[in-house]
Parts: sequence; C-alpha cells; structure tokens
Amino acid sequence: MLQPNRHCDASDNSRAFHKYRRAYASALVILCVTVVIGSIYSVPQEIVSLTWEPVLPTQMFPAKILAVGGMQSKGASPILCDPRSSFRVKVKSSTPASRVHVEVKVDGFFIDASSCDVTLENAGQEYLIAPTPRWDMHKLAYNDEPSPATIVVNVKADGLDLGQKTSRLQIRAVNDIPVAVKDEEGHITDQSRLFAAFVNENSPIIDEILKESLEWGAVQQITGYRQGKASADDVRMQVFAIWNVLQRHRVKYSSITTASGFSDNVRSQSVRFVDETFRMDQANCVDGSVLFASVLYKIGIFPVLVRKPGHMFVGYYLDPRSHGTLNSLEFLETTMLGSGNPVALVDKPFPRHDRQWLQSTISYTEFAAATKKGDQEFKLEVSPKLGNNDPSYGLIDIKKAREEGISPIPR
Repeated sequence: MLQPNRHCDASDNSRAFHKYRRAYASALVILCVTVVIGSIYSVPQEIVSLTWEPVLPTQMFPAKILAVGGMQSKGASPILCDPRSSFRVKVKSSTPASRVHVEVKVDGFFIDASSCDVTLENAGQEYLIAPTPRWDMHKLAYNDEPSPATIVVNVKADGLDLGQKTSRLQIRAVNDIPVAVKDEEGHITDQSRLFAAFVNENSPIIDEILKESLEWGAVQQITGYRQGKASADDVRMQVFAIWNVLQRHRVKYSSITTASGFSDNVRSQSVRFVDETFRMDQANCVDGSVLFASVLYKIGIFPVLVRKPGHMFVGYYLDPRSHGTLNSLEFLETTMLGSGNPVALVDKPFPRHDRQWLQSTISYTEFAAATKKGDQEFKLEVSPKLGNNDPSYGLIDIKKAREEGISPIPR
C-alpha cells in the first residue's frame, strides 16, 4: 500500500516557530500585567496597620448648632480640621506623613457630605480628625420634631479606601435646648447660656409688640436708656408698656416644658420661640422670660435671664452703667402675667399720658406685684446661691451672650 508523504518542509517549521513565539509573548504579557496590577492593588503592611475609630454623638440639637454656628474656636487645639465639630475620628498610623481623608455623611436632608484631608506627621501618634459639618441651617431651624438618622464615616489613607463605619443619630426638635451635658467620666457641663439663643430681638413679632405698646398709650415713645439720660422710672415704664401689651393679649402661664426626646447624659428643655408664645397666648417661665428679654434687648435695655432649679424669670438694668454687676437690677416674675384680674379696662387705650394715673391702674398694680415678687425671689434665694457659686443658679446676660457669639435662632 502506498503511504502518504510525511516529510516536513521549511515552511512548516517556520509556521510552528511563529505559533510558539506568539504563545510565549501572550504569556509574558499576562505575567507583566499581573505583576503591575498586583503592585497597584496590594496593600502594604504599613497601611494595613493604620487604625481608625469614629467618635460620634448619639444626639444633635439644632438649637445649639444654630446658636453657635458663627462662633470661632479660641486657642490651639489638638483636633485637626474643625475643633468645634462633633463628628470626630481617632486615627493612628504606623508610618509618618500618612495622608488621610475623612468623610462624614448623615442620611436625610440635614447635612451634605463633609470631608477633611490631613497629613499625620508622626507615626504611632493618635490624632483626632473632625470635618466641618455642612448643615442645612434653614432645614434645621424648622425641624419641629425629632428625626432619626444614620451617620456614615469613610476613611482613606494614601489613596486607599479603608472602608466605612455607621452609627445611629437622633436629631432633636429645634425647640429643644441642652441645659446640662454629662460626659463619660460623669463631669457635668452647664450649657444653660444657650437659652440666650431663644432671645430673638430680630423677630418681626417684636416690632408688632412695640407698635402696640405705643398705640395703647402706656408710653409716648420707646427710647431705651436714651443715651444714659433715661431715669430708672423711665426704663421701668417701658417695661410696663410691654407687660401691658401681653396682658391685653391674655398671655397666660403654661407649665409645659417637656422636651421632644430623652437622654441619660443630656438634660434638656423645650422652649417656644417668641412668635409662638405671642401667637398662642401661653408661656411657661422660660417662654415668658425670653419674650420679655427679646423686646428689651431690641429697644436697648440690657436684660438677664435668671435661672434656678425648675424655674426662670427675667431681670433688666435700670441704669446701663451698672451692666455686668448686680447693681440697678430689677426683676420681673413673668408667670404672674395672666394670674390676676382679666383687666377689662385695658381693652381700650389709656386715656392720657399721665404717669401717676397709669401707675394707679390695675394693669400697673399687677406689674408692680410681679416686680416685687421677682426682686424678693432674687434677693432671698438666688443672690445667696450665686455668692456660693452654686451651679444650679445663674444669670444669663444677653449682651454678654451676644458678645461671646451666641446668636438668636433665625426663624
């Protein structure tokens, strides 16, 4: 039988050589790509040893954020980026000069993504990094009920994503104010000066009250201290004119102070805004005090809020030169505003600008009784406690609060 010719010529050898060369080249390319990719995405041991842990609040008070939003940090701080931020992350790197990126997000619509980029100069040192929260201030100001939220924190080091961690957060109603805060070691920080944020001399309702005070005729003009020329009685009559307007509106005492949320570490209280107090014709001791203080500060009379356990009343300087001392202070127990006679005769304007006659009216008699009670309460109870530095008692000077950077909550 004839066998087929099986010899290989030169062209067959050439084709086989090129086939094997292409296979070798492909394998070499795959190997190189694998090596390059591995060098890019492999995590060095130094980066793996970078540790981080978020230090986050469980509650946020819009009232505090809005009140101190413009306050600047004083002095040096070990906290990187924003020492006043409550969103903090502990970071420690095993290598020097690590570049770290921290990003914080809160679900919902209260805050945009907030980030911070820093370089950790020292290896083995623990740092606190705190991005500045980018709050939506308008939405915070109108957050009338508590809202649950989730905080998401993401950290990157030298361009590598180290993952994210989450935590629960309750955003309190804007009417809630933190009065005292207890830290992990049991130390209590007094935050009652934040009551000054509810004193809002910019509220449009203040102009309405002042307009009515002139229409009812208790005073002919609102002058404040009149550049130091007003007598104590001139100042007192302007306070009475405000009292008289609220009396005509039948503003009554209401004991409602319950906050919208609860925390074992934060003692808080609910406070109405001045327009709410005036429109609803009811006020607890704090509501009435901040309303009076708002009008007084608007017209240039320096008010103080007097706090004691479970109660607050308002005071004001009869002489501006005594501001910052305990001299020339008169006090008013605002809870007595609606406790007396309905005063039917004040439904009409006062017939004449006769101060002696005005001071004989039922309206002024009740005002005088409220100032007498406030003065006695301060003299017999509050003043001795202030002298003994009792932390349960205090004066919140509105002028000083503004100078410190506590602003009225905008509504």
